[in-house]
Amino acid sequence: MPPPDVTIRPRPINYPDKKTLLTGITKTISMTHASPRAPRTGRDRRHNESPSATGALTICLVLALLFCMAACAPRFRTGEEMGDDAVEDTLTVAADTVEVPAGPVWKSFSGTEEILAYMEASPSASRYRVGILPDMAREAPDYAEKLLNNHYPRFLIADKGSMRVIVYDSLGVELRSFRMAAGKNYGTKHKRRDCRTPEGFFSVEGVYNSTEWLYTDDDGNTSQVKGQFGPRFIRLLIPTTRQIGIHGTCAPWSVGGRRSHGCMRLKNEDILELVNLVDSGMPVIVNPSWRDMQVNESEGADVRRVRTGYADITRPKTAAAPAADSATVSSDTSAVAPKHESIHTPEVSPADSVSEPGI
Repeated sequence: MPPPDVTIRPRPINYPDKKTLLTGITKTISMTHASPRAPRTGRDRRHNESPSATGALTICLVLALLFCMAACAPRFRTGEEMGDDAVEDTLTVAADTVEVPAGPVWKSFSGTEEILAYMEASPSASRYRVGILPDMAREAPDYAEKLLNNHYPRFLIADKGSMRVIVYDSLGVELRSFRMAAGKNYGTKHKRRDCRTPEGFFSVEGVYNSTEWLYTDDDGNTSQVKGQFGPRFIRLLIPTTRQIGIHGTCAPWSVGGRRSHGCMRLKNEDILELVNLVDSGMPVIVNPSWRDMQVNESEGADVRRVRTGYADITRPKTAAAPAADSATVSSDTSAVAPKHESIHTPEVSPADSVSEPGI
C-alpha cells in the first residue's frame, strides 16, 4: 500500500520588500564611489587606481543576487492576508489504521434453555455433552454463563463433598483431580475464626512460593516452624478475605479430612503439579457438600451447588439423593465420560476436631 499523502505547510518567512532591497543596493553602490582614504602603502595605491572597474563589478554582483532572490523566493501570504487560515507549522499525515482488536464480547443468556442451545450449536458440542457444564446450566446457570465466557484454558472446582480439587478444561471436561483437606467446620465462611472454607465463584489471585512462610494464628501468635504452607500457595481472590488459598502442608495425613482453619490443603507433590495447571485470574468454584448445604440453609446463606460426578462423603446413606446429584447422562456415545476414583469415607475420630499446623 503506497504511503499516504503528506501536506506540509511551512511557517511564513519574512523576506525584505523591494523598496528595502533597492535602498540597500543604492547604499552599496554609493559606497563603492565614495572617496577612499589616502593610501598609506604602495599596495593600497595600486588597488585604488581603477575605482570604476571595482564599482561596476560590485553592481553586477548585487544585481545578480537580487535576480536570484526574486526568482527563487516563494510567494507567501502574511498573517494579515491569511486571516483565519493562519496556522503554525502543520504536518498532515494519515491516521494510524492498525485495527486494535476489541476485548471479548460477553455472552449473555436469558436462562438454562438458551445456555443449552448455545452449547448444542457449538462445534464443540460433543465435548460439552461429556463435561459438567450442561448439568451446571440447570443447577447454577449464572456459574455456567461465567464459565462460557471464560478465556482461560482451564478452571477449578474445590469440591467439599468429595474432598477434591478438580481441574477441568474450558469445556468442562475433567483433566485431573487431587485429594484435599478443608475447613473443619461446615457451612460457608462468615467471619474470622469460624474455621470454615468460603464457598462460591472466585478466581486465582496469584501463585506464591510459600516455602519460608510462617503461620500466624488469629490471636497474632506466629509459629517458627517453616513449611506449614508447603512449597506453593495459590491465593484465591475473595471479596471478604485474602487469607484463603490452596496450598501444601507439613501434615500430609490431614489431607482428605475436615482439618484446616479455612484453607484447602494438598499434599506437597500434588500442589507442585497443580500450580503448573493454574493461571492467575482463572475461575475457581468452591463447591459445598451436602452437609455444608444443610448449615447454609439453616443460616439463610444462598450458595450454589453443582455436581461433579464424585460421591459426596458427607451425605448419610439413608438420605435420598436429590435429582441434582444423579449421574450425568450424555447423549453423545462417541465420547467417553471420565472415570472417577471411588472415595473412601473416613471414620470420624477425635483427631478430626484437632487442627494440625497450618491453616
